[in-house]
Amino acid sequence: MKAQPECFCCSIRQAQEATEIAGKSNDTIWKVSQEVCAVYARADQNWTPAYMTTLAHDVTKKIVGIEDIFYRIKRDHNRAALQLYPQLKNWVEKGENRLERAVKVAIAGNLIDLGVYRDIKVEGVLEEVDYAQWGRYQFASWVEDLKNAHTLIYVGDNAGEIVFDRILLEEISPGRKIFFVVKGGPVSNDAILEDAQEAGIDKIAEILTTGQAEVGIALERAPLSLQKLWKEVDMIISKGQGNFETLSEAEGNIYFLLKAKCIPVARELGVRQGDLILQKKGEQFEIEVHSSGGLVVRRNNGKWQVLLVKKSDSGLWTLPKGHKEKGEKEEETASREVEEETGYKVKIGPRVGEISFRYTRDSQTFRETASFFLMEVVGEGKKEETEIEEVGWRSLDDALQILHYDNEKNLINKLKKLLEEKPSYLSSAHF
Repeated sequence: MKAQPECFCCSIRQAQEATEIAGKSNDTIWKVSQEVCAVYARADQNWTPAYMTTLAHDVTKKIVGIEDIFYRIKRDHNRAALQLYPQLKNWVEKGENRLERAVKVAIAGNLIDLGVYRDIKVEGVLEEVDYAQWGRYQFASWVEDLKNAHTLIYVGDNAGEIVFDRILLEEISPGRKIFFVVKGGPVSNDAILEDAQEAGIDKIAEILTTGQAEVGIALERAPLSLQKLWKEVDMIISKGQGNFETLSEAEGNIYFLLKAKCIPVARELGVRQGDLILQKKGEQFEIEVHSSGGLVVRRNNGKWQVLLVKKSDSGLWTLPKGHKEKGEKEEETASREVEEETGYKVKIGPRVGEISFRYTRDSQTFRETASFFLMEVVGEGKKEETEIEEVGWRSLDDALQILHYDNEKNLINKLKKLLEEKPSYLSSAHF
């Protein structure tokens, strides 16, 4: 990836903030800014953003006289992440797809980036896991390639973040030889050997270094042993923006895992700023879409019924659901969409499950994940969805006959089992 005009201001800002973190005066900040600008007066449009940032940090370290300016911050981030590790590990293990959850944890951890954010709360990863949106999502392709990968390079990014990489590594390490690559020297809050050992990466993978105190990885300047290994392994996982910036045109079976935190990177990827990315280099990508809906039930003559909707365009019966809007929790989406599609106000209960499916629109592939919640009607609402031709109550057995999609039928079977085993789920205690 080539540097963009915004990269000048961003890198100068990073140098200024690093000088401040080093405890230096405004006069020193001014001097650092002047020196970085002097270096950038010779900037080449073929530079990567990562290289520009590296030059800014080199100037800063030389002037302030501190090699690892972010040492204490990195220790704090590692400790905070290790405290969250059991909670996130448990979240992964309780999911229906552990590997998919582990991937999301690892990518969400990419928000720990002092090159972009000045104030970072490591616990923000918990919110990122729940609410962040996917911009590109090639999980299925990644899983297929992973099945055939016996050797793998994982290029780490920031301290703290690598604890969340560890969760993913623990899911994929059985039966594979993994090499975890960190920086060869301190630059920004990027992880070095000490950070990887503190995070426990050495228990899962062999730790190698880039041989450079540089943002990203410049393969042409990496140790010859790493260059040789790069050509031999079956798969390469590249974490973070800096590694994407330097490896976007590199050779290899590379998957990029990152959060598109800045505008130039989001623009390069064709996604929204803040989106999460899982993309194979050089391949068609999927856009991840999130939706929520309801399994709205009632008792009628002693039998359970579920509320279904019939789509105007296709004539197919489905469960009511719709796309998540920015800033919404999945429960909020579910309640809003059910009311808009059915005209009923509902009280939301426990989460029953989720379904995933793919579709193509305007030559673009989408992967939609829909979460469904148990619901009961509490009153009349306002029906706003014009694409719904009909709304109707059906017995659970009838629903299995008229629903078109097998994954929605699976939800009805799950619902039947739930209501048979725990009919008290419709008590006020669960709503």
